[in-house]
Amino acid sequence: MLTAHFYQSIGLGEIYDKVLAGERLSFEDGMTLFRCPDLTAVGALAFHVRTRLHGAKTFYVVNRQINYSNICVNRCTFCAFRRDTASAPGAFTLSKDDILARIKSALDQSLALDELHIVGGCHPTLSLSWFVDLLTSIHALAPTLPIKAFTPVEIAHFASLEGISSLAVLQQLQKAGLVMMPGGGAEIFDEGLRRTLCPQKADATTWLRISQEAHSLGIATNCTMLFGHKEDYAMRVDHLLRLRTQQDASHGFTCFIPLPFLQKNSRLSIPDARKGPVNGLDHLRTIAVARLLLDNIPHIKAYWVMLGVKMAQTALWYGANDLDGTIVEEHIGHMAGSNTSQSMTIAQLEHMITDAGFLPVRRNATFSHAQPNTQPQASTHSPMAEPSTVLAIGKKVERGERLTREDATHLFENASLQTLAHLANAVRWKKHPEPIVTYVGDRNINYSNICVCGCQFCAFFRAPGDPEGYVLSRETLAEKIEETLALKGTQILLQGGHNPDLPLSWYEDMLSWMRKQWPSLHIHAFSPPEIVFWANKEGISVADVIRRLRQAGLDSIPGGGAEILVNEVRAKVSPNKCSATAWLAVMREAHKQGMRTTATMMFGHREGPHDPLTHLFALRDLQDETHGFTAFIPWSFQPNHTKIPVEPATAPRYLRLLALSRLVLDNFDNIQASWVTMGPEIAQLALFYGANDFGSLMIEENVVKAAGTSNHMSRAEIHAVIRAAGMTPIQRTMNYTPVDPQPLV
Repeated sequence: MLTAHFYQSIGLGEIYDKVLAGERLSFEDGMTLFRCPDLTAVGALAFHVRTRLHGAKTFYVVNRQINYSNICVNRCTFCAFRRDTASAPGAFTLSKDDILARIKSALDQSLALDELHIVGGCHPTLSLSWFVDLLTSIHALAPTLPIKAFTPVEIAHFASLEGISSLAVLQQLQKAGLVMMPGGGAEIFDEGLRRTLCPQKADATTWLRISQEAHSLGIATNCTMLFGHKEDYAMRVDHLLRLRTQQDASHGFTCFIPLPFLQKNSRLSIPDARKGPVNGLDHLRTIAVARLLLDNIPHIKAYWVMLGVKMAQTALWYGANDLDGTIVEEHIGHMAGSNTSQSMTIAQLEHMITDAGFLPVRRNATFSHAQPNTQPQASTHSPMAEPSTVLAIGKKVERGERLTREDATHLFENASLQTLAHLANAVRWKKHPEPIVTYVGDRNINYSNICVCGCQFCAFFRAPGDPEGYVLSRETLAEKIEETLALKGTQILLQGGHNPDLPLSWYEDMLSWMRKQWPSLHIHAFSPPEIVFWANKEGISVADVIRRLRQAGLDSIPGGGAEILVNEVRAKVSPNKCSATAWLAVMREAHKQGMRTTATMMFGHREGPHDPLTHLFALRDLQDETHGFTAFIPWSFQPNHTKIPVEPATAPRYLRLLALSRLVLDNFDNIQASWVTMGPEIAQLALFYGANDFGSLMIEENVVKAAGTSNHMSRAEIHAVIRAAGMTPIQRTMNYTPVDPQPLV
């Protein structure tokens, strides 16, 4: 468990004592936290502080962002938003009428805005009087709307443009209606690096001085740090401590916002070590360290626009307690490469919070007014203050004892996310002591999308006679297989709908043809529902179907079609598909005939809160009996384009179930992370929540894609993500035999 003895064992004993005593951490402490290999341990300390300050409360604001212009005299190399001149492609400047029209539109839609956020580039010709007039006009239009506008960098620009002091600029803007300032433009305070990144921009001393001046006038501000480019850990810690020192002096920082550098559209050339598809672990660590060092700044924001929704949700368990807000329109982050949506509804924000395990609290710009949601508060405990039942069950896990259904329920309902991660990760390392993460090189080929099941959760299928229905030809199959082999794949996964026009012999012929053409290819194909469908259609037993498919060339069976192994749930979402008992019977028979299979769980649709536990224990019981499952893969339902109108399951919910799966399924060797549904960042984090396998290269995938979720990763990207987690990627077969890694760059 996350005890003093554990923290001593990983070199964080002194920091643990300081955090629990509420003592201030030093520069050296910050460096130690950044270097600690156990991310969840650092996160647990930050979450303890977050819980001490805010309990389960998580804040959001109903706001409207307006970026008035991206024309900027500063030539910051990291900025994809700015344009040098009005004639540059993509350059824009809104008129005052444009801005007022946007605000009026929001007010007409009864959004009841809590905050108007205005920020832009340092425009060379827009005068201070232009902005004073703008704020005056906004205040006249909406007298009670709090205006948060202009970074310290913009204030310094206005002062330079007008030849007056920054304090005089602030006084004029405050008189016109300014009540708060965002914290942008801080970037990194290290002067040498700042000169490299943004030599024309106000320096760190100026940024801090203007913040202090704003605070002296009663103008609250936020503060930020742009990280993940050319800075090192020492620069990050120095930046955070300079903010802390300033807060000691002026007490005006309301919230700290860590901003991850998005390199996609940036002009900045960064070190090769920083290049790659994700830096999710670094994002969470930086948020956690910020919460621990910034003991005098009350709020830490997980800005969903820059972090992405799933990482922002997860950050709530790593020290953050605010998600920002509805946004409506945002250009800076999106032009830098953010692929999030432009806006978020109140309902979506509250789902992000409640499904992650917290209590939504709507606030205003300065956090001076906050209204809790009326929903009951979640049971959110600090990892250092778990209920006694959780502690007792954790000791059972540490002793290697099997969990009961009651144990699993207690953990699922009461354990903190970090405690679950800690326990699951310990079990993972006992089973797999080498720092290796495996994956299989394969391709999902959906041979047909024609299906008579009509499952509510499926956006892929087409009914018989639908013009979009298809059955792949042998020529198309051959092209797909040859491409897979050319990419050093070793396996083909075949799945399709329940096509009433294809007899079992069609599948036997396909398998025989594939086995003859590509004798070394591993054919991992057909789900239990398909096998039950063919048995019923042909009037033969499931055993006969499996036997005939094996004789034709089938090597193993994937775990698709499990959804939730509770018949009451299946009756709601897939009434025409085989029962839970039938699904398990197919796997039992396959194992009996010497065939290995995988198992899955799709959650987040119409199941009850404890149905996933029923699913897990059903799998554990069958594995006790047959020992035929090689791996378990939990993944979240993707609701877009389906008949089930729910919000997607949050990342913390996925991680909780993944960790619990590792703890309950003590007889499964391998637990897979699902980057296809959760994205690479959360899949990378899953490697610290019990997963030891990264799934598949997935050269092709159509079912999840049809539901509106499309993630793609090359072999090089998979390797980079795994290595960034401190582990070694190894390609495997379905049976977890390693493939020679030498040619797999």
